[in-house]
Amino acid sequence: MGEDYQFLLSLIGNTGFPIVAFLLIFWKFDKSLGLLAEAVNNNTNAVQLLLQKENHENK
Repeated sequence: MGEDYQFLLSLIGNTGFPIVAFLLIFWKFDKSLGLLAEAVNNNTNAVQLLLQKENHENK
């Protein structure tokens, strides 16, 4: 755990805080975006199945 902090501090010292902060936020946002896309795809599949079931029952 201490090595992670040391690496982060050296990265900030070498490149600057704004750059490191931007990269960390982008990395976190990218991971969240993947989870959000998966949730939307799951909901789309569920709605399609419900519509198919409704169409089948109406025939």
